Formats: sequence, structure tokens, C-alpha cells
Amino acid sequence: MTPLFLLLLGVWACFPVWATKFEMKDLAQRNLVAINSDATYERTLAVSHFVSGWVEVNPDNLETFNAEFEMDVRTLDTGLELKNIQLRDQLLSSQEFPIAKAVCQGSYSGQKLKLLDAKAITLKSDCTFKIKNVQKTFPISFKMTYFKESEESRQRLTGNLMKISANWDLELSQFSISIPSKYSALIAKTMQVSIDMVGTDRLPNNALSLPEGIKKK
Repeated sequence: MTPLFLLLLGVWACFPVWATKFEMKDLAQRNLVAINSDATYERTLAVSHFVSGWVEVNPDNLETFNAEFEMDVRTLDTGLELKNIQLRDQLLSSQEFPIAKAVCQGSYSGQKLKLLDAKAITLKSDCTFKIKNVQKTFPISFKMTYFKESEESRQRLTGNLMKISANWDLELSQFSISIPSKYSALIAKTMQVSIDMVGTDRLPNNALSLPEGIKKK
């Protein structure tokens, strides 16, 4: 090898390996966020499929994790209109603050992590949440599974896929959300939040499954 080639090789080795962005935007609305309120007298479960975002990692050398997610709060659905009003309008002020966002970052230098096909891995990441215009940062553990494109995986989306899921407790007081006294025994002060999403590194060309952003009501 020539000295010039060795020099270029050394320079290239100093740069980090490029990460891959997995877009989690699904027109079929199969991604979801679930909120579980287990209060004194009743449990309320609200679900929204109007969630989108992206995850950026290098599956072969997982040194960093970057992600962004957002959900249209106005689409949370409990199955009961009265509960929808309590949760969306009175608690979360969804008309004034319709979008909840999260920005997550994690660093795992020196751990030599690699995402193997169809093998789940759990990583902790610091996530900054913005709800009702209030920002708070706390760690979240993500379960991630990487799928190389196959005939089976194409039943969901084209391209290589990334599936992520996470569960965490959300204290309403952290975001200056107060529960009206008349609902104090019906809505929990701390809610359990779950997220489950699948993204692809190659957006589909099929118009029936093209992804798009959050739909506004």
C-alpha cells in the first residue's frame, strides 16, 4: 500500500461510522402510545396511533442513540367521551398544546454494542419531554430490535426495520399538571406510559403505505 493510501486510511478511521436513520412514520397508523391511569376508584387506558418520529443508530457499532418522537395529544382516546374531555381538554389542554414531544440521546462508547438480526437489546437514554410547554429530562430504557429486510419483514414495511418499545412513569406534577379536586380519586397523579413503534431505513414507494406526519383533527 502506498503512503498516501495509508494516510487516507488513517484519516478515515478517525471519523465515526455513519449512523442510519429509521423513520417511524406510518400511514397505516400501527405505531402507538398508551397511557395507563390507575386511580383510587377506576383505571383509565388511553391510546393514540398518531405518533411519529425517527431513531438514528449504527446497528454494526452502536456508540450513540439519537431519537425524536411526537404525538398529537388531541387523538388520545379512552373509548369514553367524558374521559376524553377530562384527559385531553382539562388535564393536558390539548387545544392549546396539541403536540407532546420527546428528544432522546444516549452514548455507549467503549461498550462494543452491535444490533444482531432479530435480537432484542435494552439501552438507557436521556429523554427530554415537552408537554404543555414544560420540559423535563429523565432516563428511559428502550428495548430495541433490528430486523434485516426479509420476505417476512416486508409484511410490515420495506427496508431494514427497527422496533422500539419503552415503559415509564409520568408524574403529572413534573409538567405543572394539576388534577381538579373533583377528579382526584378518578385520575392517577402518576401514569404509566408505553410506546411501541417500528421504523424503516427505506421509506416505501407504495402509495398505500407511504408514511406521513401527524394528522390534525
